[in-house]
Amino acid sequence: MFTPLPRRSAGARTLTTTLALAASLALAAAPVAAAQSTTQTDGTIAVGSLGSTAGTPLPASGSLGSLAQPAYADYVALGDLYAALGDSRESAGGPAACNRSLANYPNLLDPNPAVGDLTDATCGGAQIPDLAGSQSAGVPPQFDALNSTTDLVTLSIGGNDVGFGTIVGCITQGALPTDPRAPRDCRAELGGTVASDITEIFGDGGEIDEVYAAIGEAAPGATVVATQYMPLMPESDEDGCAFTDALTEGNLQWAREVAEAINDAVDDAAQRNGHISVLPTDEVDRSACAPADQRWTDFLGGAPTYAAGMHPTALGQQAMADAIAAAI
Repeated sequence: MFTPLPRRSAGARTLTTTLALAASLALAAAPVAAAQSTTQTDGTIAVGSLGSTAGTPLPASGSLGSLAQPAYADYVALGDLYAALGDSRESAGGPAACNRSLANYPNLLDPNPAVGDLTDATCGGAQIPDLAGSQSAGVPPQFDALNSTTDLVTLSIGGNDVGFGTIVGCITQGALPTDPRAPRDCRAELGGTVASDITEIFGDGGEIDEVYAAIGEAAPGATVVATQYMPLMPESDEDGCAFTDALTEGNLQWAREVAEAINDAVDDAAQRNGHISVLPTDEVDRSACAPADQRWTDFLGGAPTYAAGMHPTALGQQAMADAIAAAI
């Protein structure tokens, strides 16, 4: 059995704590070019240009879209706000604190004819202990959604445990003209701690291995797909914007390195446990610096994307749903 682990002090639980929920503000690099839906050697999924075609999983050999009957009759989605929310105007119901959207990737994947019943257990602010323990009043342990008939599980977890809020708070200090404080050297201050946390959570024998073991015990026949964290920051300064220009060069570079380390760790842990991870990629910039009708993530949220600040847009959630469909 999975024993609930103590919660880490860093990381947010609600949409109102902007910095803590804005984990990937400084934790991302831009997608890499790709022409069609294929699984890459690093675990990412290249999804062809989705700006005008998002809405239906792309046809791919062996993908869900090619199957007439549900290949996965009992689908359970586990995870944090990166999986829970897409368009805030389209509520999926459930506990209000979880902010689940009908435009999140579980609900966008569910209409595929190869996917049967969906149980969306995702919840904003979730950390690893919330999988086995109650996150708050009215929010049951996410593992309660699993059973012996569950045959597909998606998992987005660990970002809040790493301490996104602490990282974001560091790199954004002094970024606003109204902030009288001097910028900090976040690599020097936090680099060792963050690297240690990534290893403790995602490394061999770490906390995420216990998560996979618990899923295997509760749903022994399930295919498990871990979803990496889609980027907010563009890979290149040439694709930057006012938001990224406000960060120091050193903090921006360190943040990109941390982003890569986290997603590499997510992928390594999935593969080590006999599963896969996915990250949609594209040949054009899909970061939060991209035009509103092209971006997969958003810095501020609200109109026109109605995403949560520093989280995926509905278009980004569709890209993730397409990536999962192509992978399985």
